[in-house]
Amino acid sequence: MRRTIAVLSLALATPAMAADYPELLRPAYPETWQNPDSALRFEFGTRYWMSWGEQDAGFTAVDQGVTLGNVGISTRDQTQIGELHGKIEDLSTQTYVDMRAGLGLYTTGTYNISPAASGSIGRNSSIGYAGADFGWLPFGNMTDGAAIGGLVGYQYWKDAPDIGTGQYAASFAGGVPATYGPAKDNFDIHALRLGVKGQARVEQFDIQGEVAAVPYAHVSGTVGGSAPGGFNFPGIPVTFYERAPTTLTGRGYGVMAEGMVGFHPTENLVLRVGGRAWYLEGQLETQFHSTSALGNSDLNLPSNFARIFRYGALFEVAGTF
Repeated sequence: MRRTIAVLSLALATPAMAADYPELLRPAYPETWQNPDSALRFEFGTRYWMSWGEQDAGFTAVDQGVTLGNVGISTRDQTQIGELHGKIEDLSTQTYVDMRAGLGLYTTGTYNISPAASGSIGRNSSIGYAGADFGWLPFGNMTDGAAIGGLVGYQYWKDAPDIGTGQYAASFAGGVPATYGPAKDNFDIHALRLGVKGQARVEQFDIQGEVAAVPYAHVSGTVGGSAPGGFNFPGIPVTFYERAPTTLTGRGYGVMAEGMVGFHPTENLVLRVGGRAWYLEGQLETQFHSTSALGNSDLNLPSNFARIFRYGALFEVAGTF
């Protein structure tokens, strides 16, 4: 009888003991428990940009307040560009960071510097870019379906086709050039990007597009040389030779647009094709360091127009995870 009472007392005391020692009697995790899915999505890949480029600028040469004449530069090139890009998306906040860097692999084309010379673009062109955007797509769903929103970013763009015979006179003998240095046509551009972006995915296909205004871009660099022929302005019987590269600085504005359609043959692989176009225009100020029969002088060449345009087809292979 006493043994039966002891067993009953122990059974009745068990709930109280569990309350006093929760760590000892804590229930096991359910069999379906697992870590939640990550909110981050990554994409890294390569692109090939078959691009066409144009530069056009016109300047008015002024020496001590006297207008000497007009100077123009025009280039037309076809450049094959290889690009690396990466993208990180935060699906919980509908935001992303997109990075890209490209470099010209092969460039051909022609140039014209009036009234000096024209010719073919050489093999030492330097065309490339690097930039990053931060975007927020609050309208829609980035995980599945479609989403749209805005972006802000920075773009560095170097556009320097090799103008071949572009030179300046490094030394003179008897008032004419004796030795020469290379005068590269070189535009360095630092651009602010503000735009809109949309993307969508339907089963194995996706589509994405963006349009970004460039409200401000800082432009600097050099303009291709005129030696050995120099400049002969109409009505002035004097030849002006560059004794140093002609430098330029200024500001610009424009627009950048891109659109691509993709196919996902597997869950972690995507193939895309599309197009891209970048356009800038603005005002430039150049300094023409010249030597002539009148002696050395620095001519101011303010631009009356200046524009740069690059466009073409994009092809992409990327991995996603």
